[in-house]
Amino acid sequence: MTDNRHAGRTGGGNPSGPDGQGKRVPRLAIVGCGAIAEQYYLPALTRRPDVLSNLILVDRDAARAEHLATTFGVAQTATDYREVISQVDGAILAVPTHLHHPIAMEFLAEGVHVFCEKPLAENADKAREMVELAEERGLVLAGNYQRRLFPPLVKVKELLDSGVLGELRSIRYLVGELFDWEAVTGFRFNVGTASGGVLRDRGAHVMYVLCWWLGGKPALISSQNDSSGGPEAVADVHFQHEGCRGEVKLSWLSKFTPRFEVIGEKARVEGGIYDTDSVLLTTTAGRRGQKRLKLPRSPRSYLDIAYGMIGNFLEAMEGSARPLVSGRDALPSIELIDECYRTATRF
Repeated sequence: MTDNRHAGRTGGGNPSGPDGQGKRVPRLAIVGCGAIAEQYYLPALTRRPDVLSNLILVDRDAARAEHLATTFGVAQTATDYREVISQVDGAILAVPTHLHHPIAMEFLAEGVHVFCEKPLAENADKAREMVELAEERGLVLAGNYQRRLFPPLVKVKELLDSGVLGELRSIRYLVGELFDWEAVTGFRFNVGTASGGVLRDRGAHVMYVLCWWLGGKPALISSQNDSSGGPEAVADVHFQHEGCRGEVKLSWLSKFTPRFEVIGEKARVEGGIYDTDSVLLTTTAGRRGQKRLKLPRSPRSYLDIAYGMIGNFLEAMEGSARPLVSGRDALPSIELIDECYRTATRF
């Protein structure tokens, strides 16, 4: 998948979704002007210039907010999110994980829709409070679980739902990526602000995908990590769901191709998580039964994925679409991660 996180800074381009013509354009605030805002949300919104021009950027660091406003052509900034609650229809929360719950609860309480960076909250109890308040108020609460749009992972879900694989036997999901995110703050590695390590970060995506594929939360068999009191950099999780056993391996210290293998009684599908060309389907006929399944031509880049998630949030706010990943959709994965931490043993 093409990594064009720095693309789109000059704006322009035709939006691939609704362009706001003929109807009121929703007003958004992005709360938090760190790396994810600069490299993901703002480039995505260049495809919706009508929304971008009406946006409010919020960050305690006024200079940082002004810098991004100048870069992306945003007219208004603020240093306190409370100042803008009454001015917006929706908020994108791009702040450290431990701030998701308190800020989201304030926006939701005032009738503002929320799109929250993953993980939805630092634990399931807080996530559940957010979900319940959003549902009570009839508001959209969505999460940036962007793997929901990754073509190879979507193809696996299609194969599972269609019965091509048959009854599931095993799942293996591997992610080994050195941490190279150009973070503005170091909250992930601060014991006082981190809610976990690689499992809470990369694992938020992985555990969501597993719950999505399986249609529910699997039973945890074992959880191990390398933590000596701080955020873990390596984690290994084993689980079971009905007749399927699975393993997840996560690492910030080793670099290996992020891959998956899903085996059913009729066939096996495997591929790279970032592949955009095809996945390999193998039937019980062995190599003679191997077939490359082509993936859709779009999305092909992080910018495509980002716009897909944000565009969906805008449509959900208008009532014309269901959130790709609602807060309630994300809950089982957060519960699973909490259980992994509670029962973890050290390698």
